[in-house]
Amino acid sequence: MSHKKYAVFTMDVETFADTECISSSGIPVDVDLMDGLEEYLKILDKYRIKSTLFTVGDLAPRIADRLRGYIAGGHRIALHSYAHIAPMTVPVEQFREKTRRAKQRLQELFDVDIVGFRAPCFSMDQARLDVLRELGFCYDSSYLDYLPARHTVKMDMEGFRQLRQNIFRRDQFYEFGLSKGKIFGQPFPISGGGYVRLSQWGFVKTLIQQYIHQNDYYVFYLHPFELTKQEVPFLKELKSYDKYYIKQGIRSYGRRIEQIILMLQKEGYEFVTFEQMVHLMNTESVRSG
Repeated sequence: MSHKKYAVFTMDVETFADTECISSSGIPVDVDLMDGLEEYLKILDKYRIKSTLFTVGDLAPRIADRLRGYIAGGHRIALHSYAHIAPMTVPVEQFREKTRRAKQRLQELFDVDIVGFRAPCFSMDQARLDVLRELGFCYDSSYLDYLPARHTVKMDMEGFRQLRQNIFRRDQFYEFGLSKGKIFGQPFPISGGGYVRLSQWGFVKTLIQQYIHQNDYYVFYLHPFELTKQEVPFLKELKSYDKYYIKQGIRSYGRRIEQIILMLQKEGYEFVTFEQMVHLMNTESVRSG
């Protein structure tokens, strides 16, 4: 059975200091590089694409007016945890209470239902997915299943039904995973972030082309600092790889994103938000019986 093809463009709305290699180092930084959020939405607006913005709960009040403007423009807000802390590093009960409070806070700030979640560092397991379901979320987008990434685990999707590549459903709750290509039979993330920014473009472009031709669901994500027009500070205390991570490919990333959008258009993808994906998957489930 052939499906319509859908692409979802997202951003993890967080400050430069929230970047895992910086926050874990304790190095103070005096810039937030949040201008990259605006740069991203300029690109999406050019192609009339609406985004799902996974926003850190502690950050949201500081940029509330900007976020309200984005909501008015058709973008959607979801939760990127109460603070930029990998959920698997805190007890489940603490995760439950902090997430409940953050969800309520965002709903009060923006007068919208907060139905989606993405974990910092894609750090999620079944116990915490159960918490999200209990708290009234409709979906999560933390399924990366790429063990070389920091803080990730191989998520057990037992009890979920797979609807499409990296889309799972349990009752009325969805897990929308990140897209991965294959290198010599091994998975490699191609959904954005540092994986697409740091990789040699000809190499990763080929992986994306192959994936979107063969599949019918693609997700893109990134962070504000990755599109900043400001100078990324030199932090001499960081490890060599982390210095490379926070600087390499910043100036060319916008062009790569536009090329990915054009590839998706050529393959006939429709651009939707995750909230729309929930509705579309529900409709498909009803039609299929």
